[in-house]
Amino acid sequence: MLRLRSAAAIAALCLASALVTCRGRLPEVDTSDQKLAAGQRVFERRCASCHNSNGDGKTITASRFPYANLIDGKWRGDGSQASIEKQVREGHDPMPKFEGKLTDEEIRQTAAFVLEMARAAQAAATPAPPSTPTPAAPSAAR
Repeated sequence: MLRLRSAAAIAALCLASALVTCRGRLPEVDTSDQKLAAGQRVFERRCASCHNSNGDGKTITASRFPYANLIDGKWRGDGSQASIEKQVREGHDPMPKFEGKLTDEEIRQTAAFVLEMARAAQAAATPAPPSTPTPAAPSAAR
């Protein structure tokens, strides 16, 4: 019986570690900008548990909600900086409000990071236009 419990505990641990490691990476965002770097830190600390670390919303908590995905270009509001700040500040079921939990500056920084993350994801998902072949130069007759 003890071996069965140990095996079950090991299996659960392996499953939990697999779930943690399969969470996607953040889209490439240039965080050399102080505001974006600060927004990324807040996002990772306060938002990633529901929106996932890469912003795709594929978490146990939020995957069933249509606006949990922050990188698909579909917004509850108009997708502007002000609209995202309002959503973070006031919340909207099921998202909690963060007014009083985050400073106004942290809310602005996080909204800026979310917008940049969405832009980076959309740019990565957009295929490059096909290159047009360069016409061959006519060869000179000899």
